[in-house]
Amino acid sequence: MPVLTVFYIKLLINLALTIGIIWTISRSDLFSKWQQENDKLIFTLGFVLFRLIPWIGIFLIINEEPRGDIPFFFYKAEGAKAGGFVYRDFWSYHAPLYAYIISIPVWIWHNARAIVLFMVLMEAAILWLTYDTYKSKSPKALQLATIYYMLPAAFMYILVDGQEEVWFWGAALLIWRYTIKNRSNYEVGIGVLYAMTLLTIKVTFIFLLPALLVMVKKPVKMLLVMAAIGLPAVGFLYWQIGDLFLMPIRHTEQLMTPNLFSVLRPFVELVFHVDEKKSTLINWFGLLFTVFIPVYMAFKARHRHISEVLPGIFIACFVCMMLFQASAMGAYVIAYLMAVLFEIIDIRKTAHVVVLLALNWLTVVQPFVWVYIKQPAYTSLGMFANASYLFEYVLQILNVLCFLWVLRETYRKVVPAQNLATA
Repeated sequence: MPVLTVFYIKLLINLALTIGIIWTISRSDLFSKWQQENDKLIFTLGFVLFRLIPWIGIFLIINEEPRGDIPFFFYKAEGAKAGGFVYRDFWSYHAPLYAYIISIPVWIWHNARAIVLFMVLMEAAILWLTYDTYKSKSPKALQLATIYYMLPAAFMYILVDGQEEVWFWGAALLIWRYTIKNRSNYEVGIGVLYAMTLLTIKVTFIFLLPALLVMVKKPVKMLLVMAAIGLPAVGFLYWQIGDLFLMPIRHTEQLMTPNLFSVLRPFVELVFHVDEKKSTLINWFGLLFTVFIPVYMAFKARHRHISEVLPGIFIACFVCMMLFQASAMGAYVIAYLMAVLFEIIDIRKTAHVVVLLALNWLTVVQPFVWVYIKQPAYTSLGMFANASYLFEYVLQILNVLCFLWVLRETYRKVVPAQNLATA
């Protein structure tokens, strides 16, 4: 199927999903009743209607080939299934255990479509755990879970492209639930969960660590637990493959969009030229802000229990990553989209709903437009004489504005109002 045809179909699906979201928002009383009486049934129906049936239609009936990162995931899964050693026998930009985890469905069905279905099932498990965590606090939890199923970004990037970034929220959710159940002496449990996450998903999850160390009561104890798990693992990897295990860290050289650097670049180039071959330095500079802002928020909220602020700090961390890391791209919104919906968005407020929908539409549209017009780097203002470039640049700006809005609302949620005057 031609790329443009696929894109137009995506736009029509986005429109249908948006109409479904608006209808769901207008039925708060109905969903509140269902939450008390038939929550498992409604949740399952949502999964069947918005994940399972579309998966069957796309990959079994229409027989579309998986897109996005799935072909690369399948390559890694095949390598793991064949008994290969990660980084040495096959490439991977994920944590060492990731390839072996996604090889599980390939053992059952040796096809890339099995990995997509696995991602969909993992997303559903994380969504159910999120719903289960929030349902005692909000009568709208089931309604929000249903809305999530219809969010265009989640639908496209997980169901169609099989992105795994939602696993970040799944890991943070496990840590959060542990702190809810263990109001004190939680450092050992957090340390174990965090170390296992770093071995399982992506090294990018390390961005949350500095703020987390500010939130916990005994950071040294937590670090020692992490070291007890992580150092033997690193030692084993070095013994087997030398420094090849650093492969995920080296995957930061390509400049992507949308982020503050991609938006500001035409103005930066007026002052000095950016050498894309040395773009890792730009990411290191962005890392300072990525870490500092969540740490600052954690410090301002240090008198609150970690269970009260962890979801907000998680959101802030990965919003900052998308804002300040020049290698960040729109698909990374999947990492915190579920958390934003449950923690930040108030569906009773029109502005919140508008931003939520805008963020989802932009996340689907902007990356396609950018790739379709040959991934331009805007190194001069004169490039905007090209209408296609100008249109895509405006999409980037709107996307970044959505990120900034989410960061602002998250700050307001994490830092109590009485502290804002001294912030």
